[in-house]
Amino acid sequence: MPSRILLTLWLLALASSVTASAFAAELAAAHGPSAPDGQFPSHHFTLAAHAPERVQLAMHYGLLQPILLHGFNAAVDVRWRRFIATYSHGAGLDVTSTLSSAEKHAGMTLREPWTTGGGVGVLLIDELWVLGDVKVHHFEGEVSAQHESYETLTLGGEIGWRYFIWKGFNVALVGRYWPNVWSSAKNGVTFRSPSGQTFVHEPAHQGASGLFANVLVGWAFGL
Repeated sequence: MPSRILLTLWLLALASSVTASAFAAELAAAHGPSAPDGQFPSHHFTLAAHAPERVQLAMHYGLLQPILLHGFNAAVDVRWRRFIATYSHGAGLDVTSTLSSAEKHAGMTLREPWTTGGGVGVLLIDELWVLGDVKVHHFEGEVSAQHESYETLTLGGEIGWRYFIWKGFNVALVGRYWPNVWSSAKNGVTFRSPSGQTFVHEPAHQGASGLFANVLVGWAFGL
């Protein structure tokens, strides 16, 4: 009889241990929006892609735009399994700092009132993704009383990785290459400096000849 009681108690303890271990493993595997409130950080690293079985919606903002360009850029992503679709829009960007020294010396200013477009991509591992992007950018240049505007079209790619801090709140690092493939300005726009000399402003690029990086902050949630 005592041996049966001991065996029963041992089996109950074993079952309890297995249940606790399974629960702990489930908590450890919880990730991002599905993580419990008390899990901090909510990121669970894995080599497998965190591919949501339900549609996941994410909104994020770029930090480069308000800090360096005095504007903003917001985006929305839709993710389902390993598929990603994204749309972003920026406004009020001052890109005078990207002009050449000669253009700045002539007193030229260049603004990007709006930039818009989107892309599609795929999750690779963990929260690492790659995208193909198509974007249209509108520029307005000024020198003294002269005002010229034009558009550019970029076709490029993006690679990024996001880290979940708490629940759906996340920070992402992205690297982008968006080269110009077309411009309404063709080879450039001609301006006249205050001294009377003419110069040609070539269509502006995104970042350094199309290459730039950004830090994004956002929130993701399942639908």
